[in-house]
Amino acid sequence: MASPVKKVLRKSPVLKCPSFGCLKGVPAVNVTRGCLHRCSYCYARSFPETPQGEVHLYDNLPQKLSREITSRRRLPQMVTFSTASDLFQPHPEILKITYLSLKVLLEAGIGVSFLTKGRISGEFWDLFAAYQGLVKARFGLVSLSLTYQGLFEPRTANPYLRLRQIERANLLGLEPRVRVDPVVPGLTDQPEEIFKLLRTLKNVGVEEVSVSYLVLRPGVIRQLRRELPNEVFVSLLKAYEGMPWCRIITSATTKLAKKNLREEGYRIFRQIGEELGLKVRICGCKNPDLPFEPCFPWEGSFKGKLKQAELFGTNITGVQTDDPC
Repeated sequence: MASPVKKVLRKSPVLKCPSFGCLKGVPAVNVTRGCLHRCSYCYARSFPETPQGEVHLYDNLPQKLSREITSRRRLPQMVTFSTASDLFQPHPEILKITYLSLKVLLEAGIGVSFLTKGRISGEFWDLFAAYQGLVKARFGLVSLSLTYQGLFEPRTANPYLRLRQIERANLLGLEPRVRVDPVVPGLTDQPEEIFKLLRTLKNVGVEEVSVSYLVLRPGVIRQLRRELPNEVFVSLLKAYEGMPWCRIITSATTKLAKKNLREEGYRIFRQIGEELGLKVRICGCKNPDLPFEPCFPWEGSFKGKLKQAELFGTNITGVQTDDPC
């Protein structure tokens, strides 16, 4: 049964920039605190500020966005959604606020990137068609297995619905990319599973994927222990045995899967991707012990092929620009 949705007022500024990795310098927006999808591996569920047993919807989000856009001296060229919650959660009030928020940004000429595992309804496709040059669509898809979905993502959109949405996004020119994250060791990193997924993604028009193995935090371990069958949980945990706690992004208590396991898995992803003509990036933020690779959702053609320097305060090119945040 879905968690209840409680309307709250957002008091802090909306257009704030994360201070880490590929999101640095680009405002990130969440429509809710907490998420109805409640994926078992979701690290945001264990944040101290995440409400338990309910989801808080920022009911004044469109109005705050509108006021901030009107009052700012310099507008961001792009905003990204869904860093800690999905913007397409299955609830009419959430979808209403999502739609109005996207519309405010797009009508102001601000580009939007989103990452979703949810169902995108018709009015959103109409909006994206009207502003297709300003929308970058990213979809989370780790496996085509309904067994996997039932274990790890039971409240998300069916993987085959996600494939149809990816195909539709491609037809609209939204340049859909897929985030294969989290790869579950021993379960979704088998060569036959990887080949099936990547071949299907290529067939629906995907040209690039970013990949990362599951990272564990204490709260995530508790969730997995509680929500997975014991044999699946015990098998998964073996990939992390003996690994130290380390800092990943903003958390100092994170465990990576064993390095040799990840390197072999990523090698298989790259090899199969190359055979299929699909570009495979390894998420640099979640693999700090490997050569860094960015996976910018706004890289490439966007608003007339923006230069990377225009999107970041201080970025990988080393060019300094005004910080939109």
